[in-house]
Amino acid sequence: MPNLLWMERILLLLLLLAAGPGLVHPPAAAARTGGGDPWQLTLLLNGAPDGLVLPVSLYVDEARERYYVVDSGSGRLLSYDRQGEFLRAFSADGALDRPHALVRLDDQTLLVLERGRNSLTRIDLRHRTTEPVVLHHQGREVFVDRLVVDRGNLYVLDRLGGRVLQLDDRLQVTAVHNPPEDTGNLVDLLVREGHLWLLDQQRRQIITLTPEGQAGPSIALSEVTFPTALARDRGGFFYVLDRHRGRITVYDQDGRQRYHFLSKGHGRRHLYYPAELRFDPWGRLCVVDQGNNRVLVFERRGLSRPPGGGTAPGSEREELP
Repeated sequence: MPNLLWMERILLLLLLLAAGPGLVHPPAAAARTGGGDPWQLTLLLNGAPDGLVLPVSLYVDEARERYYVVDSGSGRLLSYDRQGEFLRAFSADGALDRPHALVRLDDQTLLVLERGRNSLTRIDLRHRTTEPVVLHHQGREVFVDRLVVDRGNLYVLDRLGGRVLQLDDRLQVTAVHNPPEDTGNLVDLLVREGHLWLLDQQRRQIITLTPEGQAGPSIALSEVTFPTALARDRGGFFYVLDRHRGRITVYDQDGRQRYHFLSKGHGRRHLYYPAELRFDPWGRLCVVDQGNNRVLVFERRGLSRPPGGGTAPGSEREELP
């Protein structure tokens, strides 16, 4: 009997070693992630008659309770209701050339960033017309990357110029927001009540700018290899999307790392070269999982799914995506 017990212990040890360090040292793993993340997967936006090809960004319309996925691979904008049900696919009659981002300007006007022609394209839904505008500033063409609307103002990330341009409703530059001179490659921005947060991929930091253009304290991003997108919750915590690792790292208002979650792969809680991160108006965290051709929507554990509010497919007057 003692020999049998000894053999069982040896066998158990071999099995644990074969399973890897995640099982041999669970306390250390729990410490790195803060004892488990508080997010649960609640929606998958990937349903369409022929699926998504290359999703690159997401826009959320609070008033209509709609998710709009920009699918660059198929040149379409796809809409889903608040419960994740697919509604429509919209391509502007095939006129969109590698759409990359989307915002709504008013009830009947969408603004789409087209990478193929480097334009900000107005789409008039009522008259079914498109008007591409190539942005210029100080005599040179601007290569726009991100679009953000805050308090009626449009902000765009000038990818090559390394700055943020503020535009009016005629797409004319009204203000320029410059980061500190030693800033690296800017890849994302957040704007809230005129305050700006910029994601510096090269130096792996978050840069803050006041509405007056003054730089605040920056946040160094530890344990992030390739920061790609940035989100901020209502409590002021920052969420940084790591494209190469396929995970999200969370920092508090003072820049302290709190936890990270998700990992690289193809499962339900995995990401494969994700592209964008944002919170919807209902507090859910949305991730554009480019490599897996889907958008994942997470909500905090213990919270019930929000009530329905979307209209049935085809019931809206305008032909929206």
